[in-house]
Amino acid sequence: MVQILKQSTILLFCVALLCPLAAAADDDGIDIDIGVKTMVFFYNDVEGIRLSVDHGWSLGGEAIIWFPGGFGVGAELEYYTMSEDFSPFAGIEVEADYPQMPICLNGYYRFERGGLLRPFVGGGLAFVRTEVSAATTAFGMTVSLDLSDTFTGWSAFAGVDIGDYFYCEVQWLQVDVDLGIDFTAISETDHSDASGLTLWVGARF
Repeated sequence: MVQILKQSTILLFCVALLCPLAAAADDDGIDIDIGVKTMVFFYNDVEGIRLSVDHGWSLGGEAIIWFPGGFGVGAELEYYTMSEDFSPFAGIEVEADYPQMPICLNGYYRFERGGLLRPFVGGGLAFVRTEVSAATTAFGMTVSLDLSDTFTGWSAFAGVDIGDYFYCEVQWLQVDVDLGIDFTAISETDHSDASGLTLWVGARF
C-alpha cells in the first residue's frame, strides 16, 4: 500500500508538470482526459507470451492532454499483479507473487476522423517498481523471499476510442529486471516476468 501511495504521488506530480503545457497553448482545441482502465496481463517467459492463468489482473489511471492535430502527452500509473504456484524440485512447492507498478510518460497520436471509432497509437518511457515475493515450506521450515527495485523500460500501444468515453488498447511493456536472483536453474529462461502484453478496456472523461 505504501508503494502504491508513493507511485500515486509521483503520477500526480507528472500530471502537474503537464498542465503548464496546456495553459501555454491556445485554449481552442485543447482537451484534457482523465481515464481508468483494467483488463488482463500476458507475461513473457520461456513459453512465450502467455496469460497469467493462476490469478492476475491489472488496473491503470491516466491523464492526457490532447492538442490540435491529434497529438497528445500524458502520464499513467499502472498496477499489475500475478501469482503462481510451481514445484522446482520434487516435494517442494513454491508460492510466488510478482506485483509491479509502472509509471509511464507517454506521447499519443489520435487519428481524428468522423464516426464512432477513432484509432490512436503511442508509446513512452516507463519507470517500473517490480517486486518478487516467494515462500515455501521444506524440511519443516518455512523460507520466504522478498525483493524489490525500480527499473526503467518503455511501452508501445495502439487502440481505438469508441464513442466519446470508452476505448480499448493493446500495450507492450518492456522492462529488463535484475533483482539478483538466478532463476535459470529452475525455469531455464532469461526472460523477465515484468515484460508482457496487456489488453486494456477503459473509459476517459
